Amino acid sequence: MEYVLRFLLCLLKWTLIVVVVAMLCTGAFTFGMNYANISVLVTDGMKMHTGVVLGYNDAAELPKFFTEEYLAGDETLNDRTYKDFTINSFDAQVDIEKLHTLPWEDTATATVTETATIDGELPIDKQTPEQLKNPNKIRPPEWRGGVYDLKLEKRDSGWIIVSVVRTGDVPEAADAASTAQEGAAA
Repeated sequence: MEYVLRFLLCLLKWTLIVVVVAMLCTGAFTFGMNYANISVLVTDGMKMHTGVVLGYNDAAELPKFFTEEYLAGDETLNDRTYKDFTINSFDAQVDIEKLHTLPWEDTATATVTETATIDGELPIDKQTPEQLKNPNKIRPPEWRGGVYDLKLEKRDSGWIIVSVVRTGDVPEAADAASTAQEGAAA
């Protein structure tokens, strides 16, 4: 009887170990899968958003990344700063600073830094007479990058961005601006 009890205890112990290891592996796999999906969604979505604001990409692609509710209230999509410019290309950099999600959650938060360089010009037919006198190309304004907090939800079709809140300027740009102010004050 003692041997049967020891055997059952040993069997229970090893079963418990296998179950715990399987649960840890499943949780790690789910976390890794969510992290990878969110990373791709955030970087591609923010780059697509930048392209739409610049007039380079089609706004019909945005619902793949953002909810309709967010897009309806997004004021940057109505920004006409770049409307008259011909944008030849742009290079948007989206760096994920923080990303938080857990395997059992259907929500995630991310903090990203976005910058972009724009290659374009103002066409001759859009220039004023004063601008036509200048032989240099008129470049579009610099992109106002920033630091953003994003909230995401997992829905039937996958992850989607539900809100984007600008929380500050790009750290390098903020440092350059403060250095310029210090130089002007001296």
